[in-house]
Amino acid sequence: MPVRWLDPSPVLRIERFSSFDEFRPNDVIGGMRSTPLDSSPISASRSILALPDCLLVLQRSFARRMEGDLGANRGGGVVIPLAFHATMNGTEVGGSTIGVIRGRAPVDVVERHANTYLMLRFSSDMSNRGWADFDKGIELFRLAPVKMLAIRSVILDMFCLASNCTDLREFELLSGRLQETLVAGLDSALVEDSVKRAPPGSLDRHRKLVERLDELVATVGEANLYSANLALTLGVSVCTLQTAVQHVCGVSLHQHLRSKRMWLVRKLLVKGGPLLTVTAAARANGFSEMSYISTGID
Repeated sequence: MPVRWLDPSPVLRIERFSSFDEFRPNDVIGGMRSTPLDSSPISASRSILALPDCLLVLQRSFARRMEGDLGANRGGGVVIPLAFHATMNGTEVGGSTIGVIRGRAPVDVVERHANTYLMLRFSSDMSNRGWADFDKGIELFRLAPVKMLAIRSVILDMFCLASNCTDLREFELLSGRLQETLVAGLDSALVEDSVKRAPPGSLDRHRKLVERLDELVATVGEANLYSANLALTLGVSVCTLQTAVQHVCGVSLHQHLRSKRMWLVRKLLVKGGPLLTVTAAARANGFSEMSYISTGID
C-alpha cells in the first residue's frame, strides 16, 4: 500500500508536502539536511506511529541529497526499505538492505528518485537480541527476499490497522503485540544462524530455562508476555532465551509466546459468559487479526 493511501486516525499522524519549501525534516533517527536534486514539484508524505518502546515513521521521499548525522544519542535505529535505491557514503544501497544504527554516524545519502522506507527508533540499543555485534555506527544487512517480504508485510499491516483505528483504547491494548511482532520479524531476519545455534551439551540447561519461562508466563498474565521483559526477569539476554526455546521446542520465542496467548484465549472463552465473543477474547489477549487464531480456536 502506498503511504499516500493511508488516512490519519487517533493513533496515526499524516504529514504531506507538495513543495520543498513546505517540507520539514523528521529527526526520528537524526537531523539531516536535504537539498532537492531538481526544481520540479515534490510529493512527499510520512505517517507517524508511536508504539510502547519505539517510534515509527513510514516515509515517501523525493529526489534529494541528505547530509548529516544519522542516529540518536540514546537508543537504536533501523531503516527498512519498502521501495528503495540510493547511494550512502558512496555505496549503492538497494531494496533488500536493512540498516541498523547505534549512536550517531555521519552520512551522505543521494536519492535520485522517490523512495519509500520505514525509519524506526527504539528506546534501547537492542544490543541484547543478537542483531549485530557493534557499539556505534551503521551496519547494513542484505536480506533474503522471503525475509524482507515478511518484514514489509508486518509493517504494512501495522500501518493499515493504525490508519483504520477508531478506538484509541483498543489500539493501546494491541500496540505492545504489534511491536513484539515487528521485533520478532527483525530477530528472524537479523540474527545469524550461528548465533541461534545451540552449543553442544546445552540441552539440559536450555530445558531448565524454558521450564522457568513457562512457569513465569503462567504467573505474569498476558499483559507482560513480551520477550524483553521475560528475559530481564529470567536474568538472561533475549538472544539466549530465543536460542533455548528454539533448541527445546523447535519454534521461535515469538511462536512459543503466541501459543501461550492462544491458550489464554481458550481459557477465557471457556470461563466467559454467553455474551463473550471470540473476537473480544482474542483482542483481550493481543491478537489484532482473527486469522491468527482461527486455526487454534477451531
